[in-house]
Parts: sequence; structure tokens; C-alpha cells
Amino acid sequence: MSKQTVYFLSSHQHRGLMAEIWANRLELPDWEIRSAAWSQPSISETPMEIMKEIILDLPEVESRSYNHDEVSEADLIIAMHDGELEQDDIPADLPAQKLLRWDIRNPELRSLDETEQWALYQEICDEIAMNIKNMETYFRSDYM
Repeated sequence: MSKQTVYFLSSHQHRGLMAEIWANRLELPDWEIRSAAWSQPSISETPMEIMKEIILDLPEVESRSYNHDEVSEADLIIAMHDGELEQDDIPADLPAQKLLRWDIRNPELRSLDETEQWALYQEICDEIAMNIKNMETYFRSDYM
């Protein structure tokens, strides 16, 4: 049986990387877990440092740009957007039947102050972790 694929998308991949790391913690042998940026991919140190506070041994993650063909082949696409600031930024060509939208604030757009961004990243780290945990039964179901 081939693996199912989930893509976590976010504007600059920061939130997507956090979700990818949390989903990998579930140790889902039937899933390929990836993330990508629909804008310019970058790996900010802040979200990675926050994740290191919780998960001492972070798995390797790579920055990826959004590739329509690759993402469209995924079995599940989760687009994380800031409902107030990025609602219209999600790529319009995503297959609606595979798409979930998570309204997760974007610290990079909410504040320019590094201390405030740090606090926001801590909050969204918890929020993403809970969303992933709530998806665990879906990821482990046999009906996929």
C-alpha cells in the first residue's frame, strides 16, 4: 500500500514547518508529511527555536516552495492562513475537496517586534499542536 500525503501550506512555511514537525511526532507510518510556502520560503530561527524548547531533537525539515502539481497530488492539504491578514493569499488553484483551512495567526504580519513575535509563535505552536492532535484519529483511520 502506498503512503498518503499531507501538505501543510503557509505563506512563508514557518507555521507549515511547525505543523510538519508536530505531525511527524505522531509517527504515522502510512503518511508522507510535507510543508511548503505559497510565498517565498524561508526558515526563520524563531519558530525553530520555539520548537527546540519543546522537542529537543528536531527532525530534519526542508524549505519548499509551493508546486501546484505536487501539492495537488496530495491526499490532504491543510492551508494555514491568518484569517484577518491572509484570507485571500491561499493559492486559488488548490483542489477544494482535499483542502482544510486553519485560521492560524501569522506572527510575521502581526508584529515587527521580536519579543512579540516570539510570544505569538509560542501561542501558535500550542494551537498547531492541538490541531494536529485533533487530527490523529483521521490520520490513523483505515478509510483513507
